[in-house]
Amino acid sequence: MHSLESLDYLVIAVIMLSLIGVGLYFTKKGGEDMDSFFVSGRSLPWYIGGTSMIATSFAADTPLWVSALVRSHGIHYIWQFWAPVIGSVLAFVYFGRKWRRMAFVTDIEFMEARYGGAPAKALRGWSGAWGAIIICPLISAWVIKAMETIGREAVGLPPESQVMVTVAVVTVALLMCGLSGLFGVVYTDFIQFILATVGTILLAVLSVKAVGGLDMMVEKVRALPDWGGTELSIAPRIGSGDGEMSVWNAIGYFGFLWIGVGLCGAYQAQRLLASKDAKNAAFAQLLHTVVYYALMAWPWILVGLCSMILIPDLGGVTDQSAAYPRMIVMIMPIGLKGLLVAALLAAFISTISTLFNWGSSYLVNDIYRRFMNPNATEKNYVTIARVATVFMAFAGAVISIWAESMQVLLTLAFVLGSSGVVPGVLRWLWWRTTGKGELCALIVSWVMTILLIIVNAFDNAWTDSLFGTGLADPVTGEVLHHLSNDPDLVGARMLIMVLASGIACIVGSLLTKAEDMDHLKAFAARARPFAFGWRPVISQMTVVYVEEEPLGRTLCSWAIGLVTLLSALVGVGKLLLGPRGLGLGLMVVAVVGTIWTIRRIRQDCANDVAQPDFLEEIEQLDAEQK
Repeated sequence: MHSLESLDYLVIAVIMLSLIGVGLYFTKKGGEDMDSFFVSGRSLPWYIGGTSMIATSFAADTPLWVSALVRSHGIHYIWQFWAPVIGSVLAFVYFGRKWRRMAFVTDIEFMEARYGGAPAKALRGWSGAWGAIIICPLISAWVIKAMETIGREAVGLPPESQVMVTVAVVTVALLMCGLSGLFGVVYTDFIQFILATVGTILLAVLSVKAVGGLDMMVEKVRALPDWGGTELSIAPRIGSGDGEMSVWNAIGYFGFLWIGVGLCGAYQAQRLLASKDAKNAAFAQLLHTVVYYALMAWPWILVGLCSMILIPDLGGVTDQSAAYPRMIVMIMPIGLKGLLVAALLAAFISTISTLFNWGSSYLVNDIYRRFMNPNATEKNYVTIARVATVFMAFAGAVISIWAESMQVLLTLAFVLGSSGVVPGVLRWLWWRTTGKGELCALIVSWVMTILLIIVNAFDNAWTDSLFGTGLADPVTGEVLHHLSNDPDLVGARMLIMVLASGIACIVGSLLTKAEDMDHLKAFAARARPFAFGWRPVISQMTVVYVEEEPLGRTLCSWAIGLVTLLSALVGVGKLLLGPRGLGLGLMVVAVVGTIWTIRRIRQDCANDVAQPDFLEEIEQLDAEQK
């Protein structure tokens, strides 16, 4: 193993200083008002918004995680990473332009646009507090922990120096996004995207060259003993064997996990809200989906495969994610080594700065401005936003110190996240969903999570028999897994939460008074949901409701997009690993599908301007929110 040289450190320093320079450049523009700081003045073209989403998704730990999955089980095990593509396709054919049409500052403003009265305020306030104070710092802490692996394995830092380097890199992110807001975040994301793409492809090419080429790599990994991925299969394996996805997890990943991605919440919605218009939002999401899911993972996979040949033993280190940074220092020449380490650092900065800006947007827009000081000046809001950004950085750093116990909280957040699946869908599809119904779902989801995860109330003989858990270790007699903690039952826990919260939302909505009809008409005028679930509201509108996105057309676009993306994903893999004839055929399907999809998006967005007759209802909704 070779450490970094002076030239590598120089490359890293230059790139880090350039990112700070971007923050300084956009300081004035990003600090003009709330829209500038949090949604870039709604001015982002599709290629900036799309590359920003890619860069944010490509966190510093992502290539480490993907290559570790390859080493542990094989390519077929990466569907934990690929499964959300189902929702991402739905986002670019439908929900992406929906968010841009709503023109909010944050996605949880939706609560008061969709519902009225105290329940809407409670939902918005709770969602803002939960997202900013719990979820965002947790994700930040998780990403910060990845910096330790990079510092240890790629840079060769001793433990006492890793913390200081992490603090320094977090400070760069804080300066960049604190000065310029989302403007600085998205334009440094563009730089990071180029660095990461070039760097990871170079590492993959040089790694393959080091093992003798693609064909030799395939031959060598197929001959590896005690590795479950020798078939190099891309299709997911579902079963109960080692390295297979359990049936329950398949239900969770392919049944529910993608829905949150499809609904485009959180920082994904922030990029869509910041786009120039609905068409740019849809194309930004399309770019993200194609590049991130179909293309980006393959260089990481190749490095993981080559690492098993070049570094079969990690020297007593059990964490397989250490292989990727070790490949950097082993394979990359001086200078390029520093470039790729800088790319990983930039990836970290991209993700962490997005989390800082996104979390502070909730604190300022949905808590401070909405409930504490609604009549302050724009300058005051920007100042509070910068203070909130510092808070987000501090909270993430503090949580990362207790990362050993963070897994419990992450599991809690994961299970709670699945509880929002049914309410999230019903908000758009069914006019009769009420704010009180969603509050019922929220309360039930917390009660169920506490019973399921915290106090383990469902760990009993009946559930052990149903799910095949409760088996004792033959040596110690200790029962290792129950419903509450079995890694193969993540999907089962998700299913329980989906059913509980969904029933609570539907029953609670039916047992409570429907939302005010004028409020619902104003929402329908702005969001223009599918007509089939909103006919009682549409019949009360004073203008003819034009359904610009019929359900049948949307489902057809979704199917075309899925075939396109899956063809591209598998096609690239077959071109690399064989058989290459099949890969070429699939890539032809992917190209044709992409052209067809682009044409359909353009047709859908051609008249995507609020109809003049609807302006009165939209203005009424805005007045109610104010």
